[in-house]
Formats: sequence, C-alpha cells, structure tokens
Amino acid sequence: MNADSTSTKDRKVRVRIAPSPTGNCHVGTARTALYNMLFARKYGGTFVLRIDNTDLERSTKESEEGVLEGLRWLGLQWDEGPDIGGPYGPYRQLERMDTYKETVEKLLSEGKAYYCYCSPSELEEERKAALAAGKPPRYSGKCRELSPADRARLEAEGRKPVVRLRVPDTTMSFVDLIRGHQQKDMAERGDFIIFKSDGTPVYNFATVVDEHYMEMTHVFRAVEHLTNTFDQVCVYESMGWEPPRFGHLTLMLNPDRTKISKRAGAIYIGEFREMGYLPEAVNNFLALLGWNPGTEQEIFSMDELVEAFSVDTLSKSDAVFDIKKLDWFNGVYIRSLTVPDLASRVRPFMEAAGYSADDASYLERAVALITDRIGKLTEAPDLLGFLFVDDVELDPAALKTKAKFSYADIARGLKASADALEKVSAWEHEPIEKALRSTAAELGWKAGELLMPVRIAVTGSRVTPPLFESLVVLGRDRSLARIRKAIALLEE
Repeated sequence: MNADSTSTKDRKVRVRIAPSPTGNCHVGTARTALYNMLFARKYGGTFVLRIDNTDLERSTKESEEGVLEGLRWLGLQWDEGPDIGGPYGPYRQLERMDTYKETVEKLLSEGKAYYCYCSPSELEEERKAALAAGKPPRYSGKCRELSPADRARLEAEGRKPVVRLRVPDTTMSFVDLIRGHQQKDMAERGDFIIFKSDGTPVYNFATVVDEHYMEMTHVFRAVEHLTNTFDQVCVYESMGWEPPRFGHLTLMLNPDRTKISKRAGAIYIGEFREMGYLPEAVNNFLALLGWNPGTEQEIFSMDELVEAFSVDTLSKSDAVFDIKKLDWFNGVYIRSLTVPDLASRVRPFMEAAGYSADDASYLERAVALITDRIGKLTEAPDLLGFLFVDDVELDPAALKTKAKFSYADIARGLKASADALEKVSAWEHEPIEKALRSTAAELGWKAGELLMPVRIAVTGSRVTPPLFESLVVLGRDRSLARIRKAIALLEE
C-alpha cells in the first residue's frame, strides 16, 4: 500500500487526536491535530478527538477544557468527540473502563495474559541483576505459570496483582508511513504490564482497545510514541485484530536543537493567543514544521493546506521552531485582514490594557492607522493608546528633540503649529500636512524638526502611527488641546 493510501483494506479513513488532559494545549498536540485533520479532510474521512485520561493523578476537567479551547481557537474541527458525541463513543478513556476490563478478561481466559504479584522491590532486584550481567532489564516471567493455590497464597498476603501480556520471543515489525520499516526483538522486552494493580489500563493497552473499537485506519502521532508501537502491535496480535497504519511525526526543536521548551517563547497554544498571534498564522507555521509542500509557496489557506497535504512529503528530520518565522507569518496574515476584522481582533487587547473600545467605528478608524505597522495584536495598545485617553503624559525633555533648540524654541514652534492648525478649514490629512509643513518653512526649520515635537505633544511618544492621519482621528479639539498643554509645560 502506498504511504499516502486513503484506506486500510478499503475502509473509510478514520484518524484521531488523543491528548492527555494534563495541561494546556501544547504546540506539538496542535500540530498533530492539524495533520490528522488535513489527512481526514483530503480523503473525505473522519477526524476524531479522544481524551486519554487514564492518568488519574494529572488529568483534570480544567486541563481537558484547556486542550479543547486551544484546538478550537486554531479552528481545528473534529467530527466526533467528548463535546459533540458520535457513534463510537464514549470519547473519554475513563468512561470506557468496562470495555478495557472485558478485553483483558478475554486475554486472561485465553492464557494470553496472566496475573503478576511481584512487588516493586522484587522487580528492582531483577533489574539490577540483569544490568550487572550486562543484559537488558526485562521481567523474568516468574508469575507466568502460577497455580490457583499460588495465587490464593499471594493474595492472602495482601498483594494486589497487575496483569501482564505474554510476549512472544519474536521480532515485531511494522511499516511506518513516514519512517519506513521498523522492527524490534521482543525477547528483549519481556512480558509487560497491560493492567495496573488499581484496576486501570496502561496506555499501550487502552489505546489499542480504543483504536480497534473506534475503527481507526491511520494513527499519526509524535515520534516519542514510536517505541510504544511495538508493545501495541503485540496487543493487536494477541487479540487477533488488524492494526491501523502508523506514522510518527518529527520532533519540534528550539533553534539550539534542544527539545522545544520555554526558550522558544511559548509552548502552549493559549500563550500564542495571549501574545497576539493569529490562529491562521499559527496553523500555517505549524503545517510547515515537518511537512514540505514541494513548492515555493509558503502562505496557505486551510483549503489550500487540505489540497496540498501529503503524507509522502512529511519530514523524517526534526523541525526547528523559529519564532522569527512565526512573527513573519503573523505579519503577513495581519496585513491581509480587512480593517473591521482586524479591529475586532484588536479589541480584546485594547480592553485588557484598560482602554474603552466600545465605539466600533472609532476603533476601526484607529486600527486603519496601523495595519501595516504591527506584527502582533499585542502591539496595538501601545501604538493606539493615545487615541483612547483624554490626555497623555509629557516630559519636557522628550519634547526637546534637537540639541540646537531651547525649550523656548520648541514652545515657539508648537505655538506656531497650533495657530496654523486652528486655521485649517477641513480637518483632513492634506490640509493638516500643508499647514504644518508651511509652518516649518516659515520658522526656517526642517519639517522633521517641527513634526517630531508636534508628534510627541499629541501622542506622548516618538513611535506612533502616521502623524497627519493620527491628528485626523484624534480630532481638532483634542489635538489642539494637547499641543497647548505642551506649550504651557515648556513655558513653565
């Protein structure tokens, strides 16, 4: 079968993302979800979201919602899941315990699994002995053939057993859709645990049961799970089930080639949202972290990603998480937005910074000043804040922008500017610009020598949106009031 085949024995494609709700949505989880969704959409299949929450100590409802919210923000839509249901539910592992127990009982009854009563200290002694002998540590199998009397005696001692799978001393293999032929000598592995003493399944058992009964055809997941696949293939063979096709995705690394961490700036999707990135930019960036479209194209809509995506061009090499590249993508996407759309996305950041942005029309006029100037939504409050306050704080030293000018000189220049602006009949860009440039010429100053003090007087900052457009949005009265205040400050 071709690596990009749409089916396993002509079954309709079914893929899944199965996050453990032990924290917020990690960028690795998001990328895996994206690839699975693209694969499902390309071949008319089904994308399933399942919550793998058998880690009782770390899994919480809050963490589950954090994962779901991160994926929803990215616009990744699943067809079945714990929040929307579906014909293969339940979609949380803790709600599937009866299925796991029935499956393990079948293995026990067929002699393909057995109860193991070894204590942690006994297992540790076995491990040390194997290492001392230069052998890989593996379970000795001493509980494989316990008699009913042996079991009764051990249980009378208060020992609670685990369940181990009988692993054949053979080589297990499978063809990875990304990495090709994989194999492992299971004689080195030994009989592994599939059910813990507390009555819950281990991951490598539960996930097999889930994939089978949910009829998954393909499993695309992180490369960290590659070694787990051999244990899972053992479970499939013991049950007589056909496994799905596996594909293990490349790692994401920091620029220094270490595993991605906080040094990249963020690792959770919620953090990227708070940092002012657009979901479209994050999706586009993540898609190209481990997949190559085979062309020079870098900007993709979701529909274009679906059309271009191919498992054949998923990379085997680790991908470097270059935050500067993400910044570039974000800038491209911000500049592609309409002003109303950008304003709606900026509004939460303005409000979080303490500015009232209820007037949609005014906000749009303000945002129009910065569409070509911001790389992240978080930059909007600093650039536009002066438009949303009654007054700005001024430092006389900041107004003195040229050493050759005294405070009196700057005050004179601002007064001339205010007088000229008061005479502007239509408060629009061209008349405002003409009045200020003419004033600079009359003073014998370069244009910038006058415009910078005016900019600072009106905005409180050297770095702002274009001055003349800013004055238009701010309005005649507020603009002149701020210039007059700056004059008074200088004259003091």
